[in-house]
Amino acid sequence: MPDPKNILGPQGEKRAERFLIKKGYTIAGKNQRVGGVEIDLLALKDDFLCLVEVKTRQSLDFGFPEEFVDQKKQIRLIRAAKLLASRKPYRDLRIRFDIISVLYQGKTVEINHLEDAFEE
Repeated sequence: MPDPKNILGPQGEKRAERFLIKKGYTIAGKNQRVGGVEIDLLALKDDFLCLVEVKTRQSLDFGFPEEFVDQKKQIRLIRAAKLLASRKPYRDLRIRFDIISVLYQGKTVEINHLEDAFEE
């Protein structure tokens, strides 16, 4: 039987992807590895390339999902963004770091989108 943890994360990422599409974003990549860093979602909107970290949880027992994007993860995402910014077709886009938290509580799902969650 699969580990529930291995099911919850991908479910949250699918919900986050649908959420962004409904908000007018274009998904440019999923679970993309750049410089040894996995980026959950690469999304385009206006003149931004958004590196989106998705955090999914079933409870708030240990805090809000977005609180788990620590400084170490932020530094790794910034490093990946610098690599992406040098590549076509992303050269002319501004980079933004977003976090989407997906919280499953019983039969309800709460999605919170933090745009520009941290800076370089």
